[in-house]
Amino acid sequence: MKKIILAFSISLVGFVTVQAQLLWKVTGNGLKQPSYIFGTQDLISIQFLDSVPGLFKAFNECDIVVGETVLNRIDETARIQQAAIMPSHINIKDLLSDEEYKMIDNELKSVMKFGLKEVSIMNPMLILSLYKSEIFKQQTGFRDGTQSDSYFQLVASEKDKKVVGLENVEQQISSLYGFGTLERQADLLVEAIQHKDKVLSEMIQLNKRYKAGKIDELIKHSPAMTEEEYAKMIDNRNADWLTKLPELLKKSSCFVCVGAIHLGGNNGLIKQLERKGYKVKAVE
Repeated sequence: MKKIILAFSISLVGFVTVQAQLLWKVTGNGLKQPSYIFGTQDLISIQFLDSVPGLFKAFNECDIVVGETVLNRIDETARIQQAAIMPSHINIKDLLSDEEYKMIDNELKSVMKFGLKEVSIMNPMLILSLYKSEIFKQQTGFRDGTQSDSYFQLVASEKDKKVVGLENVEQQISSLYGFGTLERQADLLVEAIQHKDKVLSEMIQLNKRYKAGKIDELIKHSPAMTEEEYAKMIDNRNADWLTKLPELLKKSSCFVCVGAIHLGGNNGLIKQLERKGYKVKAVE
């Protein structure tokens, strides 16, 4: 019986340690108070946050919430929505062959209940994002529409905590819709629908890796990106954020809430903060 209890206890310790890799405590390098970094992921229920040890305690300890950008601002949201529309002289038909158009149109009607005609002026990356989100929801039954970064910023506002963005709206638009040329984005849309089962499987596996706190594996899970595209979407943004984070950490205790893909790897925030002299430790 003692062996069973010991084995169960060890398994719980393993679970806590793995989960804690999503939440990191930053100290040292002259900081007067600790700050925290939490990695988020799309299509994860808010209830999952309860399973991350020390998460809400860390949030409550901090005076400032730092996100990729400040969300829930009406004017900036409107600008992002406007940026989702392609230039007036371009239509989705211009980016696809007749065969590709028909294939995507039929698939969207089957999954989304609307066709390409209804989104003909929308950026291909937006169409792809909506499509991937919908097939994931239909397959898994996921229905939670609140994202973690938005949630923490909303709670911060309610608690009168300051909310700071690492990027302005123009930079955020670039990260959302600046993924290669429109032709490249259309190719990715075609490829995703042609390999629907593979895309869905990869999304499910990605979420499993995230829930297990395997941040280093998240950076390896971007098969659709070229090295140049990955550098633009992840590495270059990390480098830019690291020019801003030290001053924020120095001023006050910060709860930094960004996509988990930005944390792992040699170019991730964790390693780079360590190289700058900070002590970064997983919260267990």
